[in-house]
Amino acid sequence: MDEHNSNSVSVKRILVATDGSASSIRAANFAIHLCKLEKADLVVLHVLPDIKQGGVIGLRAKYGDLKMVSAFLQAKANEANKWIEPIQKNAKKNGVSSKIEILENDGTSVVGIITKYAQKNQIDLIAVGTRGLSKFKRLLVGSVTSAITSHSHCPVLLVK
Repeated sequence: MDEHNSNSVSVKRILVATDGSASSIRAANFAIHLCKLEKADLVVLHVLPDIKQGGVIGLRAKYGDLKMVSAFLQAKANEANKWIEPIQKNAKKNGVSSKIEILENDGTSVVGIITKYAQKNQIDLIAVGTRGLSKFKRLLVGSVTSAITSHSHCPVLLVK
């Protein structure tokens, strides 16, 4: 058996996790570049905020005001589409097939949602920005990024 064949790398699906931060937009652009080189498909994934984390919406969710919760989630999805659409246009311009996934947070961690999605959907590489929209911008690698790196089943590309 040829040793090179058993160690070959195949990248068919790249996932970029985005939160709209400048770092995650750079990660998306890098992922598009890699998809073009590898003839891979791109998945642009965003996880909506967990509404059960408190505040008025959290209280409404707790007491079953599904109409308000639904409106909140729809507004957040619309907001996400504003930064996701240019990513998808860039992918199309570069001949890269892309799919958008905006997932609700079911109360588990954002990291868990991203890594489970990647494993379930045969993602070969996850691209993430090193800093998200958190208030701790001074950290070199954000906590979500760091945790994705630790828990992912596949390689993770960190983009500054």
